[in-house]
Amino acid sequence: MQVGTFSYPMPVNETVLSYAPGSPEKKRLKEVLAELKKQEADIPMYIGSKEVRTNKKKAIHPPHESKHVLGYFHAGEEKHVHQAIEAALAAKDSWAAMSWENRANIF
Repeated sequence: MQVGTFSYPMPVNETVLSYAPGSPEKKRLKEVLAELKKQEADIPMYIGSKEVRTNKKKAIHPPHESKHVLGYFHAGEEKHVHQAIEAALAAKDSWAAMSWENRANIF
């Protein structure tokens, strides 16, 4: 068993804002949401380190506004599942050879 020590920076919380009616943070939030609502995201799959896009796109909607389209994700097929398994198996040996401190650092 390997024994080691590692350290990580202490987490620091961001300033808590009130978002009260008329507050600057509430105004800014509404502006950003309106801006984002005008855009449609194109969300690929990631297999290994590659972006994978298909002709099989599916719309995504916010749960509270099902008629609004946030964007589209690229749906996979059986071949993509096999590609993902191959990518995971290819990464397995280097992951297993990594020290537990480095693996923990990733998370």
